[in-house]
Amino acid sequence: MISQRVAGHLMMRGFVLKRLGQNRKYPERNVFIFNNTESLRQAITEYTTTNGGQTNDNGAEKRAEAV
Repeated sequence: MISQRVAGHLMMRGFVLKRLGQNRKYPERNVFIFNNTESLRQAITEYTTTNGGQTNDNGAEKRAEAV
């Protein structure tokens, strides 16, 4: 996962960060690695559903620019 915002949300919900790595495609970004479980996938789905599909600040910036 590359979204720090979602990773933080997951950790606040009790999911344990397994490892932090470097994004191979974008070396200036991090990758947050969790154990791939059904409850993790469900928590990610709930997060994106309740946040309008946004997983980072880019959506907020785009909405602000559109106003």
